[in-house]
Amino acid sequence: MSDKTPSDPLARLGEKIEQARREQLRRKGNGRGGAPQGPFGLAFRIAIELVAALCVGLAIGWGLDRVLGTRPWGLIVFFFIGAAAGMLNVFRAAKELGRNPPAEPDRDRRDRE
Repeated sequence: MSDKTPSDPLARLGEKIEQARREQLRRKGNGRGGAPQGPFGLAFRIAIELVAALCVGLAIGWGLDRVLGTRPWGLIVFFFIGAAAGMLNVFRAAKELGRNPPAEPDRDRRDRE
């Protein structure tokens, strides 16, 4: 902490905001949260999101078919809903990649040499 605490409320607020920003950067630097660091991480994330959405859709459809006795219509309908949700997740991840491209360690090394 600093030796002097500012008496001005705006100055105190500014210090708290800066402290929160430093804490956020520190947490992001740990590798938790944010975009994956490399292309393999991004591919793994996209694959997991697509498969998870399909599995959830299939599970809901299967459960509804068992409860309502509408076999196989719930499974078919929720398969397509899960596929649509998975594609939406892939689209969102790709859109996020456009804003925050992953670092390429090999290119960084070549630039330094």
